[in-house]
Amino acid sequence: MTTTTTSLELIQDLYAAFGRGDTGYILEHLSDDCRWVSPGEGLPNAGVFEGKAGAAQFFERLAASEDITRFEVREFFVNGDSVVALGHEECRSKLTGRTAQTNFAMLFRVREGKVTNFEGFFDTAAYARMHQA
Repeated sequence: MTTTTTSLELIQDLYAAFGRGDTGYILEHLSDDCRWVSPGEGLPNAGVFEGKAGAAQFFERLAASEDITRFEVREFFVNGDSVVALGHEECRSKLTGRTAQTNFAMLFRVREGKVTNFEGFFDTAAYARMHQA
């Protein structure tokens, strides 16, 4: 099995864990110095999160602020130990009840079987409107 295949399979496993709500599995597969970046200044789960504790904080904020009503990963692109996932999601704000949808790109960098970097890209303006009280 090549490093590229291993990285892709890891990311696919992490999405499966996300789908079943198993954030513990995700955190186990992050490096201790992982950097988790979620855009959207002012959004409840936006920020740069450092290490496993930081990533856990991201997932806690996400669960507290949004219900994900649809989440589809549609394509993967692999370049060495970098994996990009493209997809679509729809969410509902727990505070306002408003919904938003967006296509997304998520970049993962993998080293020695662990995610070292994550960065998400999506329509932050649509999510800002969804969360705006």
